[in-house]
Amino acid sequence: MVEGRPRTIRQHVLSTLRTEILQGRYPIGSRLRQEEVARRLGVSTTPVREAFRDLLAEGMISLDAHRGAVVRGLTLSEVQEIYQMRIRLEPLLAERTLDAISDEDIARAEACHREMCRTENPELWASLNQEFHVTLTGNSNDRRLGNIVYTLAHAASPYVVLSLFARAEIREMNNRDHAELLTFYQARDRAGIAQKTEDHLAQTLRAIELEVESKSVSGLQAVLLSK
Repeated sequence: MVEGRPRTIRQHVLSTLRTEILQGRYPIGSRLRQEEVARRLGVSTTPVREAFRDLLAEGMISLDAHRGAVVRGLTLSEVQEIYQMRIRLEPLLAERTLDAISDEDIARAEACHREMCRTENPELWASLNQEFHVTLTGNSNDRRLGNIVYTLAHAASPYVVLSLFARAEIREMNNRDHAELLTFYQARDRAGIAQKTEDHLAQTLRAIELEVESKSVSGLQAVLLSK
């Protein structure tokens, strides 16, 4: 388990399976068996089943009527589609939620940012990344928009982890972006928040695309395959 942050058994199983898929322990097309995973990780089948549901939502596995859970891999076209939607919707959500953000919320986001700057673990960073953004936009009265945005962000998490495994500079780039975003929140600059949110997502997408083009994800399962 990742040190420095408590996690549930379900989160531990999810994190372990996600990492193993990204690192190639389970090649594309291979079958994941609940009982086998539970036995190996020393847990019951319940958290494994729950982790399978999360992996299905992230697009990392599919469910086959005859074979059960099957590793499907990640595709460049999928990450582009996810980020194109996020680029349009997240700035809108940020604008709509700004008035509900308290000074305490900003302080919590700052504390989260400091922890992100300290860690070198890609999965912990990705988890903190989600927490950072939810802290800043989680007070929305627009439940429909909020749910859509958070679903997309959750689906993007494996791609973020994959890019962070590839190059630590991507994590540092995102940390700088988050620091700038916090200054806009501190100033209550609505236009600045929306623009920085859009720029941040576009830059993250481009970083992932460059990793695919350069094929520099050495030792990982690979490299986001275009359809």
